[in-house]
Amino acid sequence: MQPNLKQSANFELDKGSLAKLQQLSKDEAISKSMIVDQMLVQYLGSRSASTLSDYIPIRKILLIKLLEKFTEKEVTEIAKSIARISTKKIIHRLRQEHHIMSSIDVVEALIRISSHKYTHDVNYGIHRFIIQHHLGKKWSLYLYEIYNSVLRQFRFKKIDIEATSNQITFTVIVKAMM
Repeated sequence: MQPNLKQSANFELDKGSLAKLQQLSKDEAISKSMIVDQMLVQYLGSRSASTLSDYIPIRKILLIKLLEKFTEKEVTEIAKSIARISTKKIIHRLRQEHHIMSSIDVVEALIRISSHKYTHDVNYGIHRFIIQHHLGKKWSLYLYEIYNSVLRQFRFKKIDIEATSNQITFTVIVKAMM
């Protein structure tokens, strides 16, 4: 594995974007350079995320009908099995690295691929995702296990995940424990 070599680049930004970048840097207590680097990694990674052969578009009604055939316990076990097999592979394929910020980036890329409506709020190192899917409790259980698997691989200070019948919410405190 090659070391992560850095190079500098100069960009011109409009005043509004620069002000938002400066505020985000202050709020997150990380450099503007690191934020821009993370944005580019996320943006460029999400471009390749849609080419993952493990994902195909299917109709929601088909997914709902298929899930009706399984108990909640069976859905949970299926999700855990899939998570064990594919989580590290997905993270590595999307980001070519395996660390805390890559997990946040991968989760967001996976949400984008799914086309679920979501919000991602960041405040002082706390990331909060709300994913609305309207596919029922069993789909929430499935998503819970998948995202739990990704997030639990990292040394976050705290992770809270809640699932309801039509949405899943998780909050992650990014600052790792040393």
